[in-house]
Amino acid sequence: MSAARLADLGGALLVRPGRPRPHNLVSTRPDLTDLLTRGKPAAGLADILGSLYSLCGHAHRLCARRAVAAASGRADADERDAASALQLGSLREHLRRLCMDWPGQLAAASRRDALAAQAMSQLHQCPAFAVVLPPQSGMSAGEALPGLLDWLQRAVLQMPASEWLLAWEHDPQAWLLEWASRSDGWVAELFRGAPAVADHVLPTVDLQPHACAGSLRELADTLRENATFVRQPFWNGACADTGPWNRLNQPAGRRLDNPRLRLGARLAEAVRLALPDEARRSGSQWLASGSLVVGPGEALAWAEMARGLLVHHVRLDDQGDAARVKSCRVLAPTEWNFHPAGALAAALEQLSAEVTPKTRREVAFLMAAYDPCVPYEIETVWLEEVAHA
Repeated sequence: MSAARLADLGGALLVRPGRPRPHNLVSTRPDLTDLLTRGKPAAGLADILGSLYSLCGHAHRLCARRAVAAASGRADADERDAASALQLGSLREHLRRLCMDWPGQLAAASRRDALAAQAMSQLHQCPAFAVVLPPQSGMSAGEALPGLLDWLQRAVLQMPASEWLLAWEHDPQAWLLEWASRSDGWVAELFRGAPAVADHVLPTVDLQPHACAGSLRELADTLRENATFVRQPFWNGACADTGPWNRLNQPAGRRLDNPRLRLGARLAEAVRLALPDEARRSGSQWLASGSLVVGPGEALAWAEMARGLLVHHVRLDDQGDAARVKSCRVLAPTEWNFHPAGALAAALEQLSAEVTPKTRREVAFLMAAYDPCVPYEIETVWLEEVAHA
């Protein structure tokens, strides 16, 4: 499918390896949030955004509901329900990417079809997709889906999940290499056959504005005053990264700064989310989320979801049941991670400008590590025209 056609369907990422920033990575994703929500009843905002951003709809519904509740001066729904919904929704998203995308993105050409078939067969047996939990079940993924952990250990890890996670926490890079070399599973094969770009160090600036109320207020001020910020955001004057490698509960001092480790962090998070609850380490306790009132009828809500940090900023024209949306701005992980001056764009500069099978595989590996929520296409003409316009 052409880049123009992808853009017509909701946007795409246009990629040109080997070219300088900011012309090697361009997003055509339209920002329709404010247009589609302004003047709408606040009570229906969660449904609108959950449908508009259907790929991670669970997280958008959570953030929208919390932002509206905070801006209206109301308490949000039960925290255990919210944490469990975020846990299960994010776990499902990780498993979809693992089984549906990774074989095509990471496997060697000669093994791509075989591994894709094996992964889809495993996904069809995964208990995470066997039931639909009621919105207020209050159950964690492990409680609701008792066969999930067994499936993960058998189909993905081929070893006990708790042991895998302990080894990952001790030394992520060494463990990924050791596990991939000794396991004969299809996921380990994807890591074992990684191209050289997998170990290239990425220039990263961690994104954690949700670490304290002061930085959240600063973010809210920026979102209120700068409508274009959601398109190409900066944090503390720099491009920043967000994803499973950068959580509030991440062990201190750990830098997951190459594509192999970024992919490992996604796998490790799937393991964490499938394990029983343990404070700040696994289960529904792992992913952080919350909301903050920043002014009359104005609030910010955020959630660590599968692709990274999601932020909703909402202003209402009233605080009663008749309240309508005055403005709504969504700051999604894709805009951070695929900034035309960011770390991924810097990595693309280092690749060959000749679009060979090797280059395509390197690009695919990088894109899998950052996990955009829109399609991408390697572009050979369009960006050069932009650069010389």
